[in-house]
Amino acid sequence: MTNRKIAILAGGGELPRLLISACLGRGREVFVLAIEGHADPETVVGHPHAWVRIGALGEAFRLLKDAEVGDVVFAGSIRRPSLSTLRPDARGAAFLARIGSKALGDDGLLRAIAAEFQTEGLHLVGAHEVLADILAQEGAYGHVRPTKEEETDIARAFDVAKGLGALDVGQGAVAQQGLILAVEGVEGTDAMLMRCADLRREGRGGVLVKVCKPGQDRRLDLPTIGISTVETAAAAGLRGIAIEAGAALVLDADAVGRRADELGLFVVGLPVVSDVPLVYLVAGEPSGDILGARLMRALKERTDGHVRFAGVGGESMAEEGFSSLFAQSDIAVMGLAEVVPKIPTVLRRVKAVTADVLAKKPAVVVTIDSLGFNGRVAKALIAAKSRIPRVHYVAPMVWAWKPKRARVVARLFDHLMCLLAFEPPYFEAWGMPTTHVGHPVIEGGAGAGDGRGFRERHGIASEARLICLLPGSRRNEVIRMLPIFQRAVDLLREKHPDLQIVLPTVATVADHVLDATRSWSLPPHIVYGEAERWNAFAASDGALATSGTVSLELARARVPFVIGYRAAPLSAWLVRRLISIRYATLLNHVSDHMVVPEFLQRDCTPEALFKALDHLMCDEAARSAFLSETEVALMSLVGPFPRPSLVAADVVARMAGIAEKRNVSHMDVSH
Repeated sequence: MTNRKIAILAGGGELPRLLISACLGRGREVFVLAIEGHADPETVVGHPHAWVRIGALGEAFRLLKDAEVGDVVFAGSIRRPSLSTLRPDARGAAFLARIGSKALGDDGLLRAIAAEFQTEGLHLVGAHEVLADILAQEGAYGHVRPTKEEETDIARAFDVAKGLGALDVGQGAVAQQGLILAVEGVEGTDAMLMRCADLRREGRGGVLVKVCKPGQDRRLDLPTIGISTVETAAAAGLRGIAIEAGAALVLDADAVGRRADELGLFVVGLPVVSDVPLVYLVAGEPSGDILGARLMRALKERTDGHVRFAGVGGESMAEEGFSSLFAQSDIAVMGLAEVVPKIPTVLRRVKAVTADVLAKKPAVVVTIDSLGFNGRVAKALIAAKSRIPRVHYVAPMVWAWKPKRARVVARLFDHLMCLLAFEPPYFEAWGMPTTHVGHPVIEGGAGAGDGRGFRERHGIASEARLICLLPGSRRNEVIRMLPIFQRAVDLLREKHPDLQIVLPTVATVADHVLDATRSWSLPPHIVYGEAERWNAFAASDGALATSGTVSLELARARVPFVIGYRAAPLSAWLVRRLISIRYATLLNHVSDHMVVPEFLQRDCTPEALFKALDHLMCDEAARSAFLSETEVALMSLVGPFPRPSLVAADVVARMAGIAEKRNVSHMDVSH
């Protein structure tokens, strides 16, 4: 877990206190932002804290900024206020006006709030990422077990609760003798249970089932139970509680089990729904995480949500309801010299993923980019004689290295999804089924950001020059490139005194970015999230970037940019011996000349980057020629597909045997 200061956005209940204790126990600095009328006063005693009204969004952001926090975790119950009692401040009122109908459902509202936090450069983490053992486990908590009749009630309440969740209404339902006694609405679980006391029928039974909403961002508002839930259920005359394993939080599991035994109630973690196909995704780095998130959305669309996911991913996939097996940063590494120190960790993670796949038995395994890691996973699955279809998303650049390397890839996977139109023949020559799905830059928002709004939110004058820095998504890249970029920016500022900097970053390197830039004479505006990245592009006059997909995104956003890259000397030596193309930047490769200025290894100096970027920003003819040529090169690359993720989803669904547009709601809880 990172050591960056964390803010606990505290509502009521025990969860905020557990999180504070866990963070302090690991030496992590904590700031508590307590919600007036919701958080318990004793939660903040003895800790740095501030109180804020629920509608005072602007004040909340000011307090978090003053506290210099990097991460935020939402924790505890909050009773949803009426509009008449909300009393939003100016920022809160503007937010409510902007999101409109999203405010009607709790999940929609929370997602919108999460996006707003990310626009302020705050990184959201889930409570389960801080308290690793808090996620519900499959099986009974305590010694009491449900009867067959109660299992039937569990299945009935589960179906209804899932239906409510799909409508973004609630997370729970109570059933007895096959009848639904109550469903959770705006009043919350405790109030629903109190209603049930008067609604119970004669005889044994009555079960509470709490579920995660389909596709819910699991960093936000997972269903939660604790000792008080058990006691309230007992007071309502219920016989037990069922929750989704891996998709709910249990506060102090041992104490919950003991109290349930004392009261004669069962508490069980339900097994994963067996009739919903499981797609196993492994995204080894942030660019793959974005692809994975879009693929998840497309698969939900193709199947009406009748699909579930497991595996390894990052923050974009988390926003789609994904819970990663381990932190993506464990395997987000590139280059021979960089990989060597992490070999033990990488090999352990390969074993962990392989074991998880074999245990979960998904309908298909989709590995995304990162062939160094994902190729090892594929080999391990082959060695284990697994018959689960293996699909790889993003073809390795055999055309840039050795075309015969395609033969190795063909042996590892059952199907390959390529981003570029010229790639399939390299692999089809070795008998590998291949589909050109189109490049993801087509459906990204790189050309649709709100530059004016971005500048207004971050206090950047409309006439000020704004430079976007993109030092990479791997820690080793950031360590090498940030100092070079910083010195180039210092040179630019000597010529342009009003210069400001924006630095979009991702979870894998956010710690280092914050630490490395804290002492800069010109601190950058650090932002998180895909949407704010596109807004930063739209607001920028120019950019310095490392090579990769970001070059296509910047071209689509029509931002003049310069590429700079330094690898470790050993990695660079190896690349020079193996690579067969003249340019590192794909736009230059397809243009067959240097459209985008690129400076590699010894040529990558602050002076070279400064001169090239300043020329593109200040010389109107050079800027115009750059934008025209990059647009032509981009159009030759991206292909005809308006929604590449849907094409990819069709391939994955076919390989998994998943029927489209199914509406199945059933759960077998028999043992």
